[in-house]
Amino acid sequence: MRFNYKKLVAAGAATLSVAAVLTACSGKKSNTSVNKDTKHGIALITDGNGVDDHSFNQAAWSGFKDYGKEHGLKQGKGGYQYFESSSAADFTPNLTQAAQAGYQTIFGVGYMLTDSVKAASKKYPKKNFVIIDSVVTGRKNVASVSFKSNEASYLGGLAAAYTTKSNKVGFIGGAKSSVLELFEAGFKQGVKDGAKALGKKITVYDQYIGNFTSTDKAKSIAQSMYTDGADIIYQAAGNAGNGVFTEAKTRNKATTAAKKVWVIGVDVDQSSLGNYTSKDGK
Repeated sequence: MRFNYKKLVAAGAATLSVAAVLTACSGKKSNTSVNKDTKHGIALITDGNGVDDHSFNQAAWSGFKDYGKEHGLKQGKGGYQYFESSSAADFTPNLTQAAQAGYQTIFGVGYMLTDSVKAASKKYPKKNFVIIDSVVTGRKNVASVSFKSNEASYLGGLAAAYTTKSNKVGFIGGAKSSVLELFEAGFKQGVKDGAKALGKKITVYDQYIGNFTSTDKAKSIAQSMYTDGADIIYQAAGNAGNGVFTEAKTRNKATTAAKKVWVIGVDVDQSSLGNYTSKDGK
């Protein structure tokens, strides 16, 4: 259940595919279909965002739906389902609910679920668990899935280096962690190598939001970076990253297409988030 695709998108147009990952959903469930073959049943426990976050969770849920179609499963008990977490306090209850509802394999999407998945795997040793973007050791019923996000981000950095006109670019991360630092390091190295190849100096602004939910804070940080001259921002911030797109489009609508700023998307194809009409009608 692993797939890779990220896109460099203008706040308006796609330019480069880069990479991606699986995602997640909160205490809410949907549908009540009953599947006869429950041994293939899978459940998705999201981080603090829903399956419609246009990012990490949405990517995972898309994979779940493809899995269900491939195995003839319906959304609902014994098939495939999501449990949305609005905060960390929902992780354990959602894992418990999924296990008791009969789902055989349960996915925790995001490193923040690590401790909860580890505890649930001990409580339900006959169930299978998967932790995304983290590693759980010493548990035979837990599979750990991680990604070489630095490699995808490196390509994003190269694209930024070859695209920037101001020679100033930015990186905005969600909650700082070793996982997000991979994105940051890869991006910066790509920018560095691209700048070297082009024989120019490129400044990289970087800042973390502190979470994956605050779109307003992400918008504010993006506003500051664009004001300071950055014309491209790479955001790895989950649902909060939508705020970066909002700021970019606000700016682009007020100027000509030739002066547009860019956003590099993450986790899923975020091209649609960049659609806008410029001041000169393009």
